[in-house]
Amino acid sequence: MPCRKPVPSLRSMCLTYFRDFDRLEAASQQQGVTVNRLIRRLRMKVSGDVLMAQRFIGAVLRSTTKLVQLNVSDSPFNDDLMEALAISCPLLQDLNISKCKQVTNVGLITLYCPGDEMNSGCRNLTNLNVSSTSLTSDGVLFALQGWPNVLKLDADMLDFPPEGVAIPSGKYKLRTINFPVRYESLEQVHHLFPNLRSMDLSNYGVHYDEAPPVGALGQLQFLEELSIDAENFPPHGIDIFRSLGSRIKILELYGYRGVDLAEVAMMFPNLVRLVLFGCHFVNSGRKFQSEAELPKLRAFMFFRLGPYQSVEESFPAEDFCNLLATCKEIEFLELTSIQVWTPEVIDTLSNALLIRLLNRDVFRHLRELQLWYCHRFTTRGILPIVNRSDSGLKKLGLHHCDGLSEDDLQEIEEIIHRNNLDLALRY
Repeated sequence: MPCRKPVPSLRSMCLTYFRDFDRLEAASQQQGVTVNRLIRRLRMKVSGDVLMAQRFIGAVLRSTTKLVQLNVSDSPFNDDLMEALAISCPLLQDLNISKCKQVTNVGLITLYCPGDEMNSGCRNLTNLNVSSTSLTSDGVLFALQGWPNVLKLDADMLDFPPEGVAIPSGKYKLRTINFPVRYESLEQVHHLFPNLRSMDLSNYGVHYDEAPPVGALGQLQFLEELSIDAENFPPHGIDIFRSLGSRIKILELYGYRGVDLAEVAMMFPNLVRLVLFGCHFVNSGRKFQSEAELPKLRAFMFFRLGPYQSVEESFPAEDFCNLLATCKEIEFLELTSIQVWTPEVIDTLSNALLIRLLNRDVFRHLRELQLWYCHRFTTRGILPIVNRSDSGLKKLGLHHCDGLSEDDLQEIEEIIHRNNLDLALRY
């Protein structure tokens, strides 16, 4: 009768991985890299046993003092491991524990001060993500006070400002906040965080049914990045953000209806990055305004989710081409089209679109093109881009584009190699 192979002990497993870890830590000391790669490997190896995973991650954390960045999102990370992190990794600067349901306020306090020593713990945090954990508003407020040098804070459980709690004034350096903010608190936000650059008003289930008070958004005089979801502003369009327009450099719109690309360009003329996710568009047949330009735009990401009532609502191809033709510095373009609508609506994301963009000279400065689920694209649209002699394209992604067969993809690769192109192809 065959003998069952013995299961290795935790000690032997740790020793096996520590041999790899020593080399990785030596590299981190020389190059300043993080050890997240190994943490991810360990989690994958023991993902079937929560207790084992906790012990394993804890053993790794206790073996290094050089860790500066750690992402253990959606893992069995808990308060005990927060203590291990505080004791062994004093140089930690960037921590993501989002979706770690076993991390509580106690763990966050322990991270700051695991013992009686005043200088112990992780005191150098600049980026902290505690969304979807078991922390409360009190815990997040402690983080604001304990780490005054934090630059980015993600905390979806924080109702700001918390009722009945006074936030101590101080010289907070916070530049990015991702938590629900009420209109009436914008002035307080402005005074507490004068260096604020980015604010996310999306995906928190908060409804702003009333329009903001006159001048309220204008309080955020340093704001440069804005993420907004139509579900948060059901009765309003993007017009309520007009007062911020010229200052905004990064704009993300989620689920908005009646979006006019020309209006977006005129309202936010200094955009460097634009993300349109599941938006519905409008085009009244008017001529695209010549003053609707985004000359500084470097990145454009478009996600089409549907369903839509018409082709034009799905994707205003003419406006899209006209707008991109004004982007003299665009380097990154991503198009995603998920099939939840009729085939005739999909037609707008086809070879004709790529050819029109090619003729408008959009690809002269483009460095990266990523296409997802664009099933209408074939070699007729892709090959002219690859064969363009003056193209600066460095990365091309053709992900789940079913219009391209294996032979088509192989042909594209052969052209890249034959012409010795500096182009990385992913599919």
